Amino acid sequence: MNLSIETRQIDQIIVMDLAGRVSLFEQTLRQQAREMIEDGFVHFVVSLANVSYLDNSGLGQLCWIYTVAHNRGGDMVLLRPTERIKKLLNITKLDTVFHCFEHEFEAIAFLQKSQTKDLSMSANGY
Repeated sequence: MNLSIETRQIDQIIVMDLAGRVSLFEQTLRQQAREMIEDGFVHFVVSLANVSYLDNSGLGQLCWIYTVAHNRGGDMVLLRPTERIKKLLNITKLDTVFHCFEHEFEAIAFLQKSQTKDLSMSANGY
């Protein structure tokens, strides 16, 4: 099954619902994220509940989104990673980098709090 991505916006947060395979042969995730970042979005929730396969290239795409978002003052969190993906994140130690949530409202609240903190820091000259 090829990768399909449904994208929606909640405030200034982009929610990307992935389904299928995230692999070397599917660069759609990175391409869509790049377009969103170029449009000024830097806060992402990536839902992995319906991802059937994730290889090292797929992990690389997630790392790319996370890094670019962070470099621009944003963040990326993962939503409902499967047990297999949780094991992969643990093996690669990326579970210490990515915040993972089981409920979308928790992920959104985390990013909204992050946005508020970023705004107050910039208002104080930090």
